[in-house]
Amino acid sequence: MTDEVPLLSTAEAASRLGVKPATLYAYVSRGLLSRVRGADGRTSYFDPAELDLMAHQPRTPTAAAGGGLAIRSSVSEVRDQRLWYRGRDACEMARADPFESVAGWLWSEGRPSLSFTSPPEFVDAARAASHALPHGVRLLDRIRAIVAAVGAVDPLRADLRPEAVMITAATLIGALVDGLPRQGEGTKGGSVAQRLWGALTALPAEPGAVAPLDTALGLLADHAVTASTLAARVAASARAHPYAAVGAALFTLDGSVESGTAALVHRTLAEAERDGSVAVVARLLDQTNHLPGFEHPLYPDGDPRGRTLIDVLAAEPPHRGRWEAVEQFLATGRRGRPLAPTVDFGVAALTFTAGMPADAGLAILAVARCAGWVAHTLEEYAEDADRFRVERPSRRARAQPASG
Repeated sequence: MTDEVPLLSTAEAASRLGVKPATLYAYVSRGLLSRVRGADGRTSYFDPAELDLMAHQPRTPTAAAGGGLAIRSSVSEVRDQRLWYRGRDACEMARADPFESVAGWLWSEGRPSLSFTSPPEFVDAARAASHALPHGVRLLDRIRAIVAAVGAVDPLRADLRPEAVMITAATLIGALVDGLPRQGEGTKGGSVAQRLWGALTALPAEPGAVAPLDTALGLLADHAVTASTLAARVAASARAHPYAAVGAALFTLDGSVESGTAALVHRTLAEAERDGSVAVVARLLDQTNHLPGFEHPLYPDGDPRGRTLIDVLAAEPPHRGRWEAVEQFLATGRRGRPLAPTVDFGVAALTFTAGMPADAGLAILAVARCAGWVAHTLEEYAEDADRFRVERPSRRARAQPASG
């Protein structure tokens, strides 16, 4: 830092970079920017020379140490073995705030407040697309069909202004939860979690029972730049509309890397309820010496999202008998060793105790992650268009008509 040039305050530094203060602190937390603390220990000051250097760096994806792309994002990050949403602890947010508030924070730090409902014609299109698929089709396939259908009937889908994109996103999430076939009564006009509950289980949508689902949606809303998030950003970089960006992410989510182990854990818990946890744990250890739903490479000391969801479930499980089976499985698996459930295990415990189908966990992830994908899409719309192209064509090549 220099002693000759006055340091800038947080507001001045954010203005100089053209970002929000939360984004500025995200740069600090990722080691991209340094700061000097004031005498009170809370105020931060920044070197204008360092800010100018960052401002003039090309805003393009850079090569990471492992050879992949490193995308600078302020939406979320994993730091100190915690997940942070724009500088706020994601677990605390998901536990205290409804999913709608979490999504709003990811999109615009809570401004403005949005209604997660869809016009009747959008809901009709969503239901027609979902119901047109045969019985037994996965929930994720229905969700993808709904996204395509609602995008097709939205005449304003190409409006990429931030305010319009946020309205589109809230409308899409509303159409998703209202367009899926009903398993139970749910709550008409209720929260996203209440309405999604009725699509996943026939159990009554009691507030205590729905609370873990609301928490799960908040916990799964984003998780830094995953493959599906990158797919959404690439689509947004090409200036595809939000429905197309979410659609690209949904197809990528279907890969085994991101779809997770919630369905496998769900089936394992069902087997443990039927055959006993000792028999199932013994069989798994004999076959693979591994229990699904534990250990996460980003959280060596345990996935805090899994702990949060398990705690919320334990307070008021949707079905007491099935929850006892979950507890017995955990107790058997932990025999003599620490064993920290991941968020996949927590989601599976939720779907199992609530009587949801095994693939409900992936559907919950897809609905929740729409919030994060749109947040990254908004961020990408502010970047240079088509920045993911590896090689730019020559001026002569650009003059030729494109063939696709």
